[in-house]
Amino acid sequence: MLKFSSLALAFTSSMVMLNTGTAHAFNLSNNSFETGDLTGWVTTGEATVENSSFGVAPTDGTYQAVLETLDVDTGISATELENFLDLSTGSLTDFDAIEGSAIKQTITVKAGDTLSFDWNFLTDDLKSDDYNDFAFLSLINIEHLADTFSPNLFSFSRIFDETGYQSYTYQFQNTGTYTLGFAVVDVGDDTISQSGSVESS
Repeated sequence: MLKFSSLALAFTSSMVMLNTGTAHAFNLSNNSFETGDLTGWVTTGEATVENSSFGVAPTDGTYQAVLETLDVDTGISATELENFLDLSTGSLTDFDAIEGSAIKQTITVKAGDTLSFDWNFLTDDLKSDDYNDFAFLSLINIEHLADTFSPNLFSFSRIFDETGYQSYTYQFQNTGTYTLGFAVVDVGDDTISQSGSVESS
């Protein structure tokens, strides 16, 4: 049986805006993935760029980045993901995360700047407290986007369920440099591969 946990993220065309609504010169590279690859992003695990033939249409443009979990022998361990995303020790292992995949980029923002993006989580994992795979944003802390218990999951096909694209907005309180990361992780087991995607304009 295929076990498929997927994270699909779509960024809005104006990634960061000033409070005045004036476009801010923001140093996020390839925020739309319209280069057709992951140029500008640092990756670990299984990360690719796909079009709608992946099974999910991007909310903007043609491409989305796909994040997949693998297995403990070939995947990236939760401890390695914590180090990769500059997270504190235990940030993922305390949730019994086993392994996963992630992308990241270093960004510099001003206080009041706003990060906005759309995301979609897909899974065919069974709902179990022991195997509750999840997708998250890492910025200041870990922000869970969705897991196998998300109430808005609906049947997309006989293969997987999905949340559908959702919007997320974060306003920075402090000027500074941050590590922006997105990831999907296996929890409790690693017996079957999982997958996820990211798209932006």
